[in-house]
Parts: sequence; structure tokens; C-alpha cells
Amino acid sequence: MIEAALAENVGFVFRNQDLDIDSFERFATSIGDFGETPFITPVEGHPNVLRVIREPEETGPLFGSGWHSDRSFQLRPPSTTPRYALQVPDAGGDTAFTNQYLAFESLSESMKSILNGLKGIHSAKRSYGPQGTFGRPDPKASMEIHGDETAVARQVHPLVRSHPLTGRRSLFVNEVYTVGIEGMTNAESSTLLKFLFEHSRQIHFTCRVRWAPGTLTMWDNRSTQHFAINDYHGSRREMYRITLAGEQPI
Repeated sequence: MIEAALAENVGFVFRNQDLDIDSFERFATSIGDFGETPFITPVEGHPNVLRVIREPEETGPLFGSGWHSDRSFQLRPPSTTPRYALQVPDAGGDTAFTNQYLAFESLSESMKSILNGLKGIHSAKRSYGPQGTFGRPDPKASMEIHGDETAVARQVHPLVRSHPLTGRRSLFVNEVYTVGIEGMTNAESSTLLKFLFEHSRQIHFTCRVRWAPGTLTMWDNRSTQHFAINDYHGSRREMYRITLAGEQPI
């Protein structure tokens, strides 16, 4: 029931929860199966849980910044991401979301016809490749992220996908992992992708979650993008995150 409601509404926020790591895992697996999480070291003893943490003194790149759908570079990207807040700043540290059902549905019929049948090229190279944002270990970072050459691999997905539960269609591109369009030159694809990136995050498609300790948020990666806002330097932020297995987009 939760999965069906989430598919229709794209995200939920539950306040004032009291979860430890075991109960957080049990909640997640009541919805679906664990997905694979490459490049990031999980919590010891809990291979499917990430501790998303940033200490007050950290100045390196912020994990989760940039509009993205979690791990769209995989053959079967995650369906759902539950995240639970343990400690948050007094101000700042919100996460913004944008509804990709609405982004697609608001396009002109002419643009929809152009996008139908086109496939985006997704890759983790910008984040986790040898020259990527997290491609080299940062001894000062709280999170252990270990990018490597496997991140340059490419995966192809439709620019417009159909949700397996609702049948609704949504844009499936993002500025972090979508690096091109199959069958197009770089000049051609970059122009179209630039338009789609900007269109997909228009303010009237978006909302933002203001975290508090005990906030449990979950979102459907098939119909949303999200963005971690980097506005809390000098404060500590810690959360648990799980991603659940999805299907190959069609």
C-alpha cells in the first residue's frame, strides 16, 4: 500500500519517528528489496545502509549536491530511497525535490513527440570516475567514497519512462548522471539536455524538506530528482540512507 501511494505522490515525509538502524532496515524491507550501492562504504555490519554525514569542519564537495535521481547510471536504478535524520543543523541542510511527472506533462506535444524514442546516456564518471568529484579519496571527509575506473561505464535509458505501478510518464534525465543522448553528437545532445535540465527543476515542480531529528523521508526515484542544499557550513548533519532495488526503465 505504501509503495502504491508513493508511486502516485512521489514522496512522503514522516515526522517524529524513533528509529534505530535495525528498525530503519526493517521499515525499508517492508517496501522492497535492497539495491546495490557502489563506490561508498556502508555502515559496518549493515551493508545496505549508508551513513550520510558531514562534520562542521568539512569543506570538500557535498555528497548529494546537484539535481539527480539516485544511481540512474545503473541498469536497474533504485526504485525508492528512504532516509532518516539523526542530527541536523539548526538552520539549513534542506533537501529539494522536483516532480518529473509534472515536468513531462507540462511539455508541449511537439516536444513530447521529439523525446519519445530517444535514449539518454547515463554514467557515474562525473561523480565517481578517476577525474570525478569523488574520484580520489579525501582523508578529511567523513564518508568513505572510493571512485574508480568502473564509473566511466555507460548505461542507456529512455529520456521519458513509464512508471511500472501508475503508468504515468516522467522525464528521466538529470544533470549529474546523464551525459549524452544516444545517436546524437555532443553539440546536439548538450543543447537538448540543457533545456531538459532547466525545465525539469522549475520552481513550480519543486518542494523542499526541512529536516529535524526523527524525520523519515522517502521518495520515488522513477519520478523525482533531488538536491542536497549546501548552506550549513560549521554545523553537523547525519542521516541513514537506504536505496531499494528497481527495474530497468521502459
